[in-house]
Amino acid sequence: MNKRNLIVPVVVIVAFIAIIIVSLQVIKKDDGKEGIERNYGISYTETKITSKGIEEIKPEDAVPKKEQLLQNLENKGYHIEYYDTVFDTDISCYRIYASKGNEFIDICYDLTDENAETAFYEYENNYDDYYLMAMNGTYVYCISDKKVFKDAGFKSLANNGIQYINHDK
Repeated sequence: MNKRNLIVPVVVIVAFIAIIIVSLQVIKKDDGKEGIERNYGISYTETKITSKGIEEIKPEDAVPKKEQLLQNLENKGYHIEYYDTVFDTDISCYRIYASKGNEFIDICYDLTDENAETAFYEYENNYDDYYLMAMNGTYVYCISDKKVFKDAGFKSLANNGIQYINHDK
């Protein structure tokens, strides 16, 4: 293969990467609140190179399974409450609210594709002070700070949906 035949694919790849970077910058919204990053769609996805090749971390894999989340929070001494709806709505879910002092996580499992976004907007109306608020697929959650994020067992900010991150927390 000569140099001329190699230049075209390289230029296409560089242009594609540039378009992705510009698109991500346009998608991020500040909404006038200092430190709040607003992401819509796929964000913070990651890849790892392992002995098996390149492994992508999917947004769904970022959220701990409910049994693991409960075990993690119990081991860290959180007080745990359970609900079967999103706040005072008729949106059915398996909702866990765990707190320790001023720290908290409020997370909904078992939402449907149809009601996850509505549930997220209920969270948006009920919480002002948080580190992370997200609709990640059919999971909706609000987390007070980075410590609770780690205590609960989240390993990544990978998200597919809506995600607000307060970098000041």
